[in-house]
Amino acid sequence: MTLSSMPRPGGPHAMNQRSFSIVSRTAVAIAMIAAGTSTVAAQEARADETVLLRTTRAWDGSRYRAYPRQQPEITVVRYTIPPHAVLPWHQHPSINVGYVLSGHLNAVRRSDGKRLALGPGDVVPEMVGGVHRGETGDEPAELIVFYAGAPGLPLTVSAGED
Repeated sequence: MTLSSMPRPGGPHAMNQRSFSIVSRTAVAIAMIAAGTSTVAAQEARADETVLLRTTRAWDGSRYRAYPRQQPEITVVRYTIPPHAVLPWHQHPSINVGYVLSGHLNAVRRSDGKRLALGPGDVVPEMVGGVHRGETGDEPAELIVFYAGAPGLPLTVSAGED
């Protein structure tokens, strides 16, 4: 009698059922390990964080005062300023901060002509209530400005010309 011709306990399907059971348990175990591994990997991933600005003062040194006592409204604006531009004198009634994407510009305070040169990657905490303007050089400047205002509060208020 050969090994293959020996009767198997449980009939001809017993080995197939036993094999299926082992394979299915192994597959479930592998799936659980894989799921656990990806969960751990997702939990261990961390964002790279760089604080670009933390301040209580505008670029000219003036202190920020309290936020408006009403419903807050955040506004984000992308500005593109052409080359050789001199923006009108203006002021901002709410705290805001600009991030220069490209180009160069100067922020100029009207009261004394104080200037701040800005270029790509620079962050500028803007003046609140202080009259100023921006001036570009030979290339356009592009910046993103984040305003922490309130509904109905303008982003910019004209201050008239000299």
